[in-house]
Amino acid sequence: MSTPEIPTQPSQPTRDILLDRVEAYTRLEPTKAISASFGIGILLTLLPLGGLVTGVSRLIFLIARPLLMILGVVKIAEELEARRPKPQEHDPSAPVL
Repeated sequence: MSTPEIPTQPSQPTRDILLDRVEAYTRLEPTKAISASFGIGILLTLLPLGGLVTGVSRLIFLIARPLLMILGVVKIAEELEARRPKPQEHDPSAPVL
């Protein structure tokens, strides 16, 4: 049995276009759409999304303070280097006194 083509639009996919495509696919293939939504629901139930988000946010806050401190030290070093007077270069052709 051949699958009828879902009409596509050349413009960028927006929320409305995506919803229209999902609706058209659901009308054309209701069994596959229900199976896919059931599978996605089970996958989202089994994944520890709350734990993942909590772990990532803890890691970000744990790393943020040292990274900001290092960035501050680097910026201070750059500023001190910019304020330091530059030594004059020795011209080898100049007479030595």
